[in-house]
Amino acid sequence: MNQRTSHGSLVAALAASALACLQPARAHAGDAEACFTASEEGQRLRDEGQLREARARFISCGSAACPALVRSDCAGWLSDVAARVPTLILSAEDEQGQDVADVQVTVDGAPLAARLDGKAVEVDPGEHVLRFERAGSAPVALRLVVREGEKLRRVSTRLVRSAGPVRGAGAPGGGALTPREDQASSPPASALLLPIALGGVAAAGGVAYAALGLGARADADRLRTTCAPRCAEADVDAVRTKIVGANIAFGVGVAALGGAVAALLLGRADPAAPAAAAVHVVPLPGGAAAALGARF
Repeated sequence: MNQRTSHGSLVAALAASALACLQPARAHAGDAEACFTASEEGQRLRDEGQLREARARFISCGSAACPALVRSDCAGWLSDVAARVPTLILSAEDEQGQDVADVQVTVDGAPLAARLDGKAVEVDPGEHVLRFERAGSAPVALRLVVREGEKLRRVSTRLVRSAGPVRGAGAPGGGALTPREDQASSPPASALLLPIALGGVAAAGGVAYAALGLGARADADRLRTTCAPRCAEADVDAVRTKIVGANIAFGVGVAALGGAVAALLLGRADPAAPAAAAVHVVPLPGGAAAALGARF
């Protein structure tokens, strides 16, 4: 009986020892499989532009628990992705132009910054909508395209206090999209009406100047070869009239062109500022005088 008991204990001890040796092998195999999975997912996320998630995967597969070959590949990919992750420096101002820090920022509806502390934040490349929110102020949303490898890009906005919530279309959460320093704002269509009109006047003046000038020159040449110096006064007056008309058209064209350029520059400098420009042409003996006036 004692011999059988001893034999059974020996078998149990051997089985336990074998099981203990098998557990680390299974654990090691599981770790290796997780490393390969993280490596594959990291490459897929990197190719899809989700660089921050890809970096987390490459950090995982570059740990000491992973096979040496996987660690080497993941370390190289990690370095590449880290250099490609864009960063933004966010800032906001109040109505007086003073910096404010108690602002929450989301990117595409997900939290990005709980407070503006001047530190750079990371985002994935691509088109995003940043929403700035501050207690007592109307939320502002900015749409921008972030590029791979773009570092320390400054994005700023101005928050205006409002009695009630401001809702708008085109941005997650309802904030109205507002172009700021990051985005090139175009002048409103109304600001282009005056430059376009003056440009049309300038073009018409140029055409009239060419037509009248060429006609006057042709008539003068004809009179010189046919009747000079005893040409009829009516024929000579007709040539003079064309010359005067050509000079007036030239003056109008030049003045209108200058007015168009001035109106366009004024509209770009401050689209909201009222500005008016006027062209004055005064006929003079043998020509005309043109003047451009503007009101700011």
